[in-house]
Amino acid sequence: MRAKRSMTLAAAVLAVSLTATACGGAGESGGGGAAAGKLEVFSWWTSGSESKALNVLFTKFKAESKDQVVNAAVSGGGGSNAQQALQTRLQGGNPPDSWQLHPDQDLASVVEDGSVADITKLYDDNGWAGKLPDTIAKMVQHDGKFYAVPVNAHRANVLWTNPKLLRQAGVSWNKSTTVQTMIADLKKIKAGGKTPLCLGDKDVFASAQLLESLILGEVGPDGWTKLFSGQMSFDDAKVKSAVTDYVTLLGLVNKDHSALTWDQAALNVPQGKCAANLMGDWAYGEMVNKGFKEGTDFGYLAFPGTSDTFLFVGDAFVKPADNGPNPGAEDIWLKTMLDPKVQKDFNLAKGSSPVRTDVSLDGFPPYQKAAAQDLRSLKIVSSVAHHQGAPAEFAQTYLDAVTALNGDKNIDGFAKKMTAAQKNLTG
Repeated sequence: MRAKRSMTLAAAVLAVSLTATACGGAGESGGGGAAAGKLEVFSWWTSGSESKALNVLFTKFKAESKDQVVNAAVSGGGGSNAQQALQTRLQGGNPPDSWQLHPDQDLASVVEDGSVADITKLYDDNGWAGKLPDTIAKMVQHDGKFYAVPVNAHRANVLWTNPKLLRQAGVSWNKSTTVQTMIADLKKIKAGGKTPLCLGDKDVFASAQLLESLILGEVGPDGWTKLFSGQMSFDDAKVKSAVTDYVTLLGLVNKDHSALTWDQAALNVPQGKCAANLMGDWAYGEMVNKGFKEGTDFGYLAFPGTSDTFLFVGDAFVKPADNGPNPGAEDIWLKTMLDPKVQKDFNLAKGSSPVRTDVSLDGFPPYQKAAAQDLRSLKIVSSVAHHQGAPAEFAQTYLDAVTALNGDKNIDGFAKKMTAAQKNLTG
């Protein structure tokens, strides 16, 4: 989740690597962070459901340690404010004890620049590797060593719906619904005087996530992987078809979309202000936290065409590579992430799925139980809108290309930008 920035090409290459989601930058992590007896945790979790989930981790840590917790969460900018503040600290040799990032390529960037510590011993001592889905276990490794502890798995390709508005329009969607059927139904809803699709892209990741769900639905999980290995071009007819559908959907969203944050748009669904919203299931935690009821106030389904795929956005924590402010407390903190009870309580609050495959799903509400079962059975691919599925420079190019597409609706222009980025990505 990050805002658009204007920059020269030379500055872009540097700045992108520095602003990838909650990741550190160049140089060694030094001392000078939280004083002994404190654990400073840096994140961008500040919404209602996010704060509630974060407090689950803090409570468990306090039960295991005498150290005081310092919540260094930074709000605003869809996470980009936190990223900038963190980078300033890392460059100044003043790291927090632990900070939030995403697995896969986001983690890889800070491993390669030497910012984060090898924590393979924690994995070996606690037997964690065998308790994670194989795909996710690989995403928190680099060259066979572990560097981050995941705490959850969010599904990004979820379409949230208002059951009442759909019924009034005579619309019924299920996992077999196609994108073309959805678009036709949204047009019917618009003709009835209602807002069909809510979008809150004050931070561009929300529209980028909508587009990537459309692309995933066209090319499938195998094609998604090929897009980032150079085996499929962004100029491919299937990709262009998805981008064309995206431009159509832009004509069906709320007029104030660029002024809304993701959570404001998501909450518009149960409030009856629109019929549907594409958002990761952190929206589930937010809606439930506001008192809305699953099945009554809101419904859900995998975005059309993607029911066989779990588009993954995960949260994980790391510790500094060198001279961490409080190494003992840092290890205790990281251990809380995969505690079975914490896995249950944290994810219930966050709206996400337990990343441990041995955590019982008893007590989880229907949506989260189904999502967790899908995590354990479907193909898992990483979101590029959240800097997981591709290196930072490529991911930022994608976000910038989506921003341009939102303005000019130039499908060929989008394809040209992305194919050029592919050539740089694959050499």
